[in-house]
Amino acid sequence: MLLIDTSVWISVFRDRSGQVRQQLETLTADREVLLTHFTQLELLQGSLNEQEWDLLSTYLETQDYVELTPSSWQGTYLLRVASPRTYRS
Repeated sequence: MLLIDTSVWISVFRDRSGQVRQQLETLTADREVLLTHFTQLELLQGSLNEQEWDLLSTYLETQDYVELTPSSWQGTYLLRVASPRTYRS
């Protein structure tokens, strides 16, 4: 399982050559990639217009997310699945 930071996603989305995306795909091959909802919000905040927001929002809706739950703050780690999949730990 890999948690991908906002800065990495920004590099992927800004890269017109596709090399950064290819590198990320190579590094994440055969691994589950996760985002946080905070990362989702940061990426959406960077949208330049409504069309870009809609495109990015549609893409992000298909991604898997991990979230910190109150139980994990106390040392108990829980996984919770939500739309499409949200992992809580």
